Amino acid sequence: MSEVAETAVSLPVADIQTVTPQPPTPEGVGVHPQDAEQLWVPNAGPELPDGDRPPPMKVPLSLHPDDHYWLIRPIPSGSRNYDLEWYPFGNDVLRPDVGAYRIHHGLDFPNDTGTPVLAAGSGTVVHAGVLPSPRNGVNYYGNTVVIQHDWQWQGEDVFTLYAHTLELFVQEGDVVETGQLIAGVGSSGEVSGPHMHLEVRIGSNVYGAARNPALWLAPFEGMGTIAGRFVDKNGRFITSAPVTVRPIDVDTAVRRQLTYYPTIASDDVWRENFVVADLPAGTYEVQLIGIDNIRYEREIDVYPGQTSFVVVSTNFEFNPTATPPASPTPEPTPIPEPTNVPEPTPTVGSAP
Repeated sequence: MSEVAETAVSLPVADIQTVTPQPPTPEGVGVHPQDAEQLWVPNAGPELPDGDRPPPMKVPLSLHPDDHYWLIRPIPSGSRNYDLEWYPFGNDVLRPDVGAYRIHHGLDFPNDTGTPVLAAGSGTVVHAGVLPSPRNGVNYYGNTVVIQHDWQWQGEDVFTLYAHTLELFVQEGDVVETGQLIAGVGSSGEVSGPHMHLEVRIGSNVYGAARNPALWLAPFEGMGTIAGRFVDKNGRFITSAPVTVRPIDVDTAVRRQLTYYPTIASDDVWRENFVVADLPAGTYEVQLIGIDNIRYEREIDVYPGQTSFVVVSTNFEFNPTATPPASPTPEPTPIPEPTNVPEPTPTVGSAP
């Protein structure tokens, strides 16, 4: 069972809620090896060095009923198949030596030119070629492939977009299988170097329909995801707030980013405004800075192949309506005793 513990700090902290992971139901008595793996939480270590990642888990994967890890990594193992940490979804560029660019609607996978780009899921190619912006005609995406998948999520179509490719190996109307070669990594469009930009779009194939791909891509073996919602006391998203996630007892930040920019769409189920993926299973500390510059800290367990969720609300206050003091019981007004009025004495007159 997922556990979230409050960290002892001398700073105001907020109440949280968790979504409890539900491992697969065993077929018989006792704990199966695969169940034990899901429930085991080792001590988390520092972030893995570049290039050192285990193979991804098999898809579709929904160990928790709200998870939808149904897409494979679009870059093969042996190449960089994890995203660029300093340009996460819902953020602008976070490196101080790189200028502001635009709010990110996907994930970037830097690789050598020509590295294979794979279909993350089966479906039909609905676009293959340049993709000029409908707003100003600029070809930001360069050579782009868009696949409409042959399955839906909650009754909605699911699309994946692969941008900045060097060459295309599919054309519009082609039916593709999961893992099929569709393009090569390139530098087409508005980019600073070779990489593949991936988007997941829900409901329609438009820019504003993008959701965080980290909640769709198969986790690496032994790794999981932290997703969360940082809100004020009225339940409204706190946007662009600093987030730091670090392993317990290790003085190295695994990821620093911000909560989503206001225009970014959340997952329709999780309703998150930050996600940190590709974390080795273990216990982590999540730190968030509110608009009041108060730091909120929580501990959360990460499980392999699952999303661990946390809700943090700032300035939580309980202000019950005070019970008014009881009014003093009034003294009863005494009822006066009746006064006995003597009857008049008749006067005896003289006879005339």
